[in-house]
Amino acid sequence: MHARSYFEEVERDLQSLASSGIRPGLARLARLLSLLGNPERSFPAVHVVGTNGKGSTAAAMASILRESGYRTALYTSPHLVSFKERLEINGGYAAPQKWYDAAARIKKIMNECVFFVEDKPTLFELITAAAFMIIAEEDADIAVVEAGLGGRLDATNILKNVVLTLITPIGMDHMEYLGETIRSIAYEKFSVMRKNTPALFADKDAELGGYFMEMASKARACGHLMSDMCLISNVTTSLDGTVFSLQTQDGERCYTTPLTGLYQAENAALAIMGAQMIKDGFGKISETAISEGIKKTSWRGRLEKIADNPVILVDGAHNSHAMKRLVETLVRINGNNSLSIVLAMMQDKDVKAALEILRPLDPLVYCTQVPLMERSMRAGDLCMLARECKLRTAGVWDDPVDALNAASQSASMVVCCGSLYLVGYIKAKTDENGRV
Repeated sequence: MHARSYFEEVERDLQSLASSGIRPGLARLARLLSLLGNPERSFPAVHVVGTNGKGSTAAAMASILRESGYRTALYTSPHLVSFKERLEINGGYAAPQKWYDAAARIKKIMNECVFFVEDKPTLFELITAAAFMIIAEEDADIAVVEAGLGGRLDATNILKNVVLTLITPIGMDHMEYLGETIRSIAYEKFSVMRKNTPALFADKDAELGGYFMEMASKARACGHLMSDMCLISNVTTSLDGTVFSLQTQDGERCYTTPLTGLYQAENAALAIMGAQMIKDGFGKISETAISEGIKKTSWRGRLEKIADNPVILVDGAHNSHAMKRLVETLVRINGNNSLSIVLAMMQDKDVKAALEILRPLDPLVYCTQVPLMERSMRAGDLCMLARECKLRTAGVWDDPVDALNAASQSASMVVCCGSLYLVGYIKAKTDENGRV
């Protein structure tokens, strides 16, 4: 069987076993993992939680550990194009046969256990269980695990041997599950901290920083704030990557990441400081390995260039927090040149807030939607809302690729953003030159 067919069959099998929707809680997954021999207990892990920047931070952390000579696993979500993207073993995708075997074992256990007849795990729980089985079988020295939408009740919080918790900046997102205030969302994220385990928060808000330290104390975790540990300066970013200086108690050093974005300096710095914090347990981590790991970090769908002439970028910014950071970078790298935006957003997001953030760019907006996705706001509704927000609109396209082809005729730079599902659709439909 072709690798692609393996992954498609695995995804179909797991979907057929799963309950629908999102159902926070750990009881179902705990029961399943117990019947699978508790693979989540067999490897140390770095747990990465937060609102935005989790994937980039996790990728940088895994790259540092790999450059240090450790056999790594990197578990992230969601995937953009292929299911295989969710799990990397030592920098390469886990073998399709591993996923196939893990799914088959899960299916057998669920069919034999009456508990799962009335309380099926969610798809994310099943994928997480399969990933943990593979990580254990691959004998990884350490895994870097990105949380899903939450923290406290997220499936990844079932991990038993967390050696470091990294918490990226927190913003308003997934309020229907995490709460309506920034503090309630922070509570869900901060609750993953473990007793006697270092936890590092990339605090951008003084109030949240204080709340983090309060919760770290209650959990008896070793809490640290990035603002107390280092200073990021001299940040420059372009389509070739991002360069920045990081000043710590040990002095000042310059780092380069191939990822574009002013915020990528912050994501990289969080991984750098995290690596420094676990050096006692992972003695092969060196300054050279850290620098090389940051330099070799790879991450998809975040200001990723997929074409030149015009420059076409895809970015997963899907909430106002991420959109603000995207705009900051676009102002820096595009200047006053013409800019078109191909936009699709999920209707359960604060779409109006995100649209208003785009206004200072004065872009020409090509409104579209993600085909066959009920959550996606209809292109016509998005266009009307964009006009209400005083944005210039070029029209409505049912298919994002048609919108992209139209936008490519009108500007020196085209940015496709608003949803990771949009990014995934465009990457799946375009070739290496950004064309259909």
